[in-house]
Amino acid sequence: MYISTHMQYKVVIVGNANTGKTSLLNQYAFSKFQVDCPTTIGVEFTHVEADNETKLVIWDTAGQERFQSTCGYLYRGAHAIMFVYDTTNRDSFNALEKWWRQYYCFGDIAKSVAILVGNKSDQQPQVDSEEAKAWAVQKGMCYAETSAKENDHVTEAFAMLVRQLHTLPAVQKNVFMKKQKPTSERCFY
Repeated sequence: MYISTHMQYKVVIVGNANTGKTSLLNQYAFSKFQVDCPTTIGVEFTHVEADNETKLVIWDTAGQERFQSTCGYLYRGAHAIMFVYDTTNRDSFNALEKWWRQYYCFGDIAKSVAILVGNKSDQQPQVDSEEAKAWAVQKGMCYAETSAKENDHVTEAFAMLVRQLHTLPAVQKNVFMKKQKPTSERCFY
């Protein structure tokens, strides 16, 4: 009998429309970048094996205002939230407060981790990285800058998120319990 050793985590990517959420996911999961990436409608799902022990179920969300009223359910049961803004668009950075309030209201902050990602770092920024880092620190999260187009630091951002997941108390407990289980279910007398 095959028993999976993977821990499965729900990861939700949020942020305004056109920040590159889908492009980040496509670059990470499929190593591809599409110049005219279609707009996400509602939510799309992707499964990624991050390493030998970690499977991510990544929820790529629509950033348009008309879909945000239904976002509350997305945070329920999420282990990690990736907040994405466009480094070339100040409005997408300013909107992070709104996304944070949704997470705060509907998510379980004590049982999840969050990371801030500034995407499109290959272009001229409108948001200073120090300002973004300060916002992330204020909210208790890590910060990464990426370029999905250039595949710059995309893998590192998701690796940072996975490292953060492994620090959750419930995950630590689960890892401990797995180590305590016998490697075989056969009984020897």
